[in-house]
Amino acid sequence: MRIYRLKKMSLPKIAVLVTGLGAAILAVTISPQVAHAFPSKAKDCAGCHTGSTSTATKATPSATALVAGASYTVAITLAANPTGGNSGYAIVPVPPDTMQANAGDTASLTSYTATMTAPATAGTYSYTVYTNMGSQSTGQTGSAVYSITVTGGSTTPPTTTLPTTAAPTTAPPVTLPPTTAPPAIDSTSIHGPYALNSAQCGTCHRTHTAKAPNLLAKSSQSSLCFACHDGTGANSNVRAQYQLVRPVNKPATREYFSHDALAPSNHTDSGLNEFGGVSNRHSECADCHNSHKAKGANATQAADGTGWEPSGKLAGVSGVSVVNGAAGSAPAYTFLEGTTNLVTREYQLCLKCHSGFTTLTSNAGLKPSQYALDKGVEFNPANPSFHPVEAAGTNKTAAMTASLAGTSPYKVWNFNADSTIRCLSCHASGTTPDTTPNPLPQPGSALAPHTSANRGILLKNYRDRVLKSTNEAYSAGDFALCYMCHAEAPFLNDGSNATNFDLHAKHVSSLEGGSGGTDIDTPGAGESNAVCAECHFRLHSTTNKVGAQTVPGTRLVNFAPNVQPLVPGGVLSWSQGTTGSGSCTLTCHGEKHDGYGY
Repeated sequence: MRIYRLKKMSLPKIAVLVTGLGAAILAVTISPQVAHAFPSKAKDCAGCHTGSTSTATKATPSATALVAGASYTVAITLAANPTGGNSGYAIVPVPPDTMQANAGDTASLTSYTATMTAPATAGTYSYTVYTNMGSQSTGQTGSAVYSITVTGGSTTPPTTTLPTTAAPTTAPPVTLPPTTAPPAIDSTSIHGPYALNSAQCGTCHRTHTAKAPNLLAKSSQSSLCFACHDGTGANSNVRAQYQLVRPVNKPATREYFSHDALAPSNHTDSGLNEFGGVSNRHSECADCHNSHKAKGANATQAADGTGWEPSGKLAGVSGVSVVNGAAGSAPAYTFLEGTTNLVTREYQLCLKCHSGFTTLTSNAGLKPSQYALDKGVEFNPANPSFHPVEAAGTNKTAAMTASLAGTSPYKVWNFNADSTIRCLSCHASGTTPDTTPNPLPQPGSALAPHTSANRGILLKNYRDRVLKSTNEAYSAGDFALCYMCHAEAPFLNDGSNATNFDLHAKHVSSLEGGSGGTDIDTPGAGESNAVCAECHFRLHSTTNKVGAQTVPGTRLVNFAPNVQPLVPGGVLSWSQGTTGSGSCTLTCHGEKHDGYGY
């Protein structure tokens, strides 16, 4: 052994040397080299790689029925990224299994074989395989899920017994504090709750590299949600709804075909009052969904007849409750933050944005058919008539009962005169041409007003702004929205018992000789057969009728701007007689009705 001798140095020099070494060690300790946010990389690749997504990823285990502790392989394939780059994969288990695996980042491979070990406990286990090819900014990510069933082994997770040393007999007995198990995962809530040391939180959140408020892993809430809700990481493919072929939103003319979740916004947290008394229009996913509390339960009609209780998908979200006053008056609004003050009726969520609780967009310079109106005022059960969102409707006649029980080409809902309906019964994702599902959905089923090919984000088509042109024939498709609930019979033949107005068929099938164009907002317009909206212009209720018209407000009768008084400067009117009778004094489609009775 060779021994080296240090030159003699003074104590001050030694002190300086020691201080310098200490500083160097401290610098290394507090300023480590930058490392990957997740050194194991056994995470969702889309958390860091934000370029694009692919649905081509596949994961196939060599066997799906395995003995506890057995080895097996998983064949993983992914699509090539047009921009190139190294590829890799990560296998992440769904608890209770904890085995993870990852590899790659060496070449642009499109296939891998991973070796895994089956858990030691019998049961069925699921794993998500995440893939990526390319850099963080141009990476193409994907995911797939596979499951295995394990037999043999223990029926409960194995426990590890630590060696103990017997305490002296003179020592007092040691009482260990009770252990607290991690919070159980609700089987209907994939987003948690999880234990604080769980890796699942990292799928959506970053502590040091967050890209948006709430420590989100992506630049916006909606883009984060779409990373899974695209048919790969979640059962619900919401991204596909936003890829529906549809017209673009046109705010200038109030033509909306989507709640635009991807539009830039200043949204931060649903529990904060972001809408009350201000103009702050936006619709991020979290405005309507609380990801930490959402569950899969369907909506249910409240037993007291005051609307529909929200579905599990709306659990924990904020909204607005109302205390109604006299007919036509604005209710008193109260913000419900969703934590201690809960949304108890589904419509309360909608009122957060579509009522006088917020500052609605101005109607100045717009046509009456384009107005944004206070839904809190319109759905007040004190109004003479309304669609029954907050309470059952006012029309309890035998004709209404027959109408709701009747058939049509577009029948979806089977309500009765004592039912309430959801906003989603009319406003939900839909297509035209119509694609009515078979079997029909249940009234409380999962409906979402994300996008629609129909203006107003309507489940089915409704013609309400453009009148029929000369000689244009009746078409049930023009009123498909109405026929989801109501019978078509009264519109095919006069004299049906499913209506209190026995001239419906005449008006929609046998009118002729009018003039003046096809714009429902133009006074005197109307060239041919009528549309529903000419006599039922405001559909939510009759509170906001247009211009000078004398109507009692019942039967949802209120006239469109194209319908005119009998004489210029006069007041058009409709009076209701005994059940099934009434009279009109007005001019419609060029035809004068001077106290015309039926």
